[in-house]
Amino acid sequence: MHTRTEAAVPSPASGPTATKPIVVAIAGSGGDGVALLGDLLLKMAAQQGLYGMLVQSYGPQIRGGESAVVLRLATEETAYEGDRTDVLVCFRVSDLRRFRGSVHLHEDSLVVLEQTDTGELPEWMGRTSRPFLRHAFTAFQDGMEVAGEPKNMMGLGILCRALGWSETLAERALTERLSHRPQALERNLATLRRAYAREDVPALATLHGHGVPLVVETGNEAVARGAMAAGLGFFAGYPITPSSEVMETLIDELPAVGGTVVQAEDEIAALGMVVGASFGGVPSMTATSGPGLSLMTEMMGLSSMAEIPTVIVDCQRAGPATGMPSRTEQSDLFHAVYGGHGDFPRAVLGVFDVVHARDVMFRAFEIAENYQLPVLVLSDAYVAQRRQIRDAVTDRRAKPRRWTWAPGDGPTRFQLTGEHVTTPFRVPGTPGGTYMAAGIEHNEKGDPSSDPSTHQLMSERRFRKLHGIALDTAGWVRMLGAPGAPHGIVAWGSLYGMLREWVVDHPEVRVFMPEMLHPFPLETFLAWRRGLEDLSVVELNFQGQFHHYLASLTGMSGARSLARSGGLPLSRVELDAWLGSTAGRERA
Repeated sequence: MHTRTEAAVPSPASGPTATKPIVVAIAGSGGDGVALLGDLLLKMAAQQGLYGMLVQSYGPQIRGGESAVVLRLATEETAYEGDRTDVLVCFRVSDLRRFRGSVHLHEDSLVVLEQTDTGELPEWMGRTSRPFLRHAFTAFQDGMEVAGEPKNMMGLGILCRALGWSETLAERALTERLSHRPQALERNLATLRRAYAREDVPALATLHGHGVPLVVETGNEAVARGAMAAGLGFFAGYPITPSSEVMETLIDELPAVGGTVVQAEDEIAALGMVVGASFGGVPSMTATSGPGLSLMTEMMGLSSMAEIPTVIVDCQRAGPATGMPSRTEQSDLFHAVYGGHGDFPRAVLGVFDVVHARDVMFRAFEIAENYQLPVLVLSDAYVAQRRQIRDAVTDRRAKPRRWTWAPGDGPTRFQLTGEHVTTPFRVPGTPGGTYMAAGIEHNEKGDPSSDPSTHQLMSERRFRKLHGIALDTAGWVRMLGAPGAPHGIVAWGSLYGMLREWVVDHPEVRVFMPEMLHPFPLETFLAWRRGLEDLSVVELNFQGQFHHYLASLTGMSGARSLARSGGLPLSRVELDAWLGSTAGRERA
């Protein structure tokens, strides 16, 4: 049930009503305003009560280069950008070469190109039976391109016309965006109106929202706000693509509720600050990507050994080394589960989509505080930097609380026996308490020890936490499809959006998607797996890391590994091709 907060501007009935989502792709060069155009369209959709998401594709360059966005609009919540492009607006055909795999035309796709561009569309895009719509996006003088009217505003006018959206709706969105720049606003409004007046734009089927404005949020924003809802008081980080917006959001919003944000000199210092702030009694976290996580690994061990709660968000990108900073991948799973010297427990969760990101952050802080260990949250570029329309949310859950020591509580800090896996936390400054950050091996009182038998006992104590977490989180799983379907898929993280839609058209398949990756919900998985004829593990990394991880827990004899390197998200078409062929590599 939606609560109306304001009246939405009605859309003109310029075409038949659409029942399926509409996918819009926009491609151009840096400076063409492609990202702004996509953002405006998504905001306009949200104002009408439509759902949707936007993903952006760009290179690692600081300035220039090609830029593209894919926008999917729907009447129901969506976390997948779709397989087929209904509308393509391209300011320069040569820019399309970098976006292989992102645009797939079909028989009825509308293609809008620069009027003077004679370049051929790449064959990999497919073909449409509609004639191309040509528009003079570019201004020329003596054969050279010169500054002219804003291309993105021309594109906005044409797209609104094609989608059946009112000119008033576009003007309102643009006014809100540029109200602080009146001269630029007037110039852009004039261009928008001239393009919208073009009467030969084909009318596509029109999507109608429920009329109640919705919220646009990125995955990184949702992570930051979910952490705040869980009681985050301190954040330290170092900027790195694609996680930087977590810190940027917290810089804007955390101080207003009494929290602190520090930009550290590097990732090592960032997690060191987080461990220190948490030792001081403040719920703390950091966010990074794969290269930064590598630097943080030693501090993760300190968090686990000293039993200090920490939360670490890893927005995965294609690696190794610098890799492809703006491209997505699920290739940090091994590092998250196994990385580090020595034996130390940690918990690892995966993020499904923007909506889920808030919930998973609450769970991460809950585990960290209850079990006093590092908790890693694996997002990726596909979730972190997408913009997704979601329902408004008000979180009224009680924030996780630290089990703190008070005089008379009794147990020693690292007690070996007892009902609880963890013992009360000593916050420095508590009268009568002792405050230990025991990074060296220690006995139950916290005294340093190099005795092998003590090391064995303390290792057993620390790893008992994983058993407790596994019991608490056994139900943190999403199961898609018919329970009795004969074929199974197990996957994790950002594959959720695609698989949720794919399984609707494949009633013979059921899907198991754990939210808690480590400790893995083994008993729940084994119960779900009963009766399967075959099983495939689907993931976005070259090695098949999730398959190897599951095989180490279950044997998984005969299960297929369907895996490839990242760069582009997996698609429904690709999954169909995999499951219909022998492309999957069988691994014992």
